[in-house]
Amino acid sequence: MQINICIRLFVALLCSLIYSQAADAPKRIALVIGNSRYEPAVGPLRNTVNDAKAMATTLRTLGFFVIEEHNDTRDELLAAIIKFRAKLSGAEVGLFYFAGHGISVEGANYLLPTKSGYSPDAASGGSLRLLAETKLLNAEQVVAEMSSSGVRCNLVILDACRSTPVARNPANRDAARGGLVEMNPPAGSLIAFATDAGHAASDGDGANGLYTEELIAQLRAPGLTIEQVFKRTRARVIERSEGKQVPAEYSRLIGDDIYLAGQTPSAEAIPKGQPIPLPSVADLGKLAAAGDTARCVEAIRRFTRSRGPGKEPVAPLATLLDQVKESLRDPKTSAPRAEAALQSCDLILAAIADCLPTGEVVLSAKAHSRRGDALLLLAKNEDALAAFNAAAGLTPDDAYILYNRGRAFLALERRDEAKADFTRAADSKLKQPGARKLALAALAAMK
Repeated sequence: MQINICIRLFVALLCSLIYSQAADAPKRIALVIGNSRYEPAVGPLRNTVNDAKAMATTLRTLGFFVIEEHNDTRDELLAAIIKFRAKLSGAEVGLFYFAGHGISVEGANYLLPTKSGYSPDAASGGSLRLLAETKLLNAEQVVAEMSSSGVRCNLVILDACRSTPVARNPANRDAARGGLVEMNPPAGSLIAFATDAGHAASDGDGANGLYTEELIAQLRAPGLTIEQVFKRTRARVIERSEGKQVPAEYSRLIGDDIYLAGQTPSAEAIPKGQPIPLPSVADLGKLAAAGDTARCVEAIRRFTRSRGPGKEPVAPLATLLDQVKESLRDPKTSAPRAEAALQSCDLILAAIADCLPTGEVVLSAKAHSRRGDALLLLAKNEDALAAFNAAAGLTPDDAYILYNRGRAFLALERRDEAKADFTRAADSKLKQPGARKLALAALAAMK
């Protein structure tokens, strides 16, 4: 009897734990990859990493947990997909975005890693498809992994239709025209190409490629279903390219419509004479206090769209940053918690840029500094230094930021620069005794 009771209690506890983890799991998961540093035989690209960074930032503002990768080799691509697949369990939307080179080989599409060593001439009369399978990443593999996860809606976006010499087939002396072949998505999936099958797209003349630039603009627009996002993107790309680039989608989405940027109530759904409900300042404060960064930022954006940029979002954003600080206070903070803090900082920084009047330098500096803290805990020391440099550029006399930048220099073994920042942070003229104490301790440890 005692054993049966213990077993039942254990099962109940286990079920409770599983339910709790599922409830806390992110509902939107994305893997965003930008490859640009290709070997000369493949052809380096200029905008693809910029495209990936812009896409990752946009998706974070839409509530996605984003795994972001740049210039990945084949092994790194496979590791990222394994990590992505593990995160998809229990999610509602899964999104894979790749900006880089992609080619079709014998009726299948492949994404090119960096340093792949792939050359069609290396097939030496053998199977070109076998060479591609061992050197490149089969796009169908990504689709299959996402489909098997049970996610309600899977989106695969391939901005990978650029010209490359390795797209040719030496067996029939095809020209290297590039382009992908059509793909048949499984139920619940949509596959999008930057341009139609069999065609190549331009890398773009600005900071971003034409397709990704337009796609990001439509993703941010409220009241659009996923299908409408891609339809409007296609129309804008055709217009801007004067018909030379025509994006394509292959869709088998099912179920209810999904609005990634939120569903704006239509005028017909609101009783006549009654205004569309908008979040109040009090609502923003409640969402911030609850620690729901994604929902709070989305509400701030709706608030700002109705009234224009103003000071009202400053307090809730500051509350969210304080919560990030608390979550990172323990030096043994877990990697998932640090990743979550990093994503929160990206959401907050995007909201500051879009929703506040210019001049909110102190809040921006704090957000960059908190981002640097998270990156240091993730051992991404170069990125952490860049974040602290951004913060110091906004508030150069903040002793805490100087101390934190010193930590990043020290992690990179740049001891002289670390010592300079610690020394400056320890200056009593900056009137931040807490930072001064930390800096003096750091200087003592360096002796």
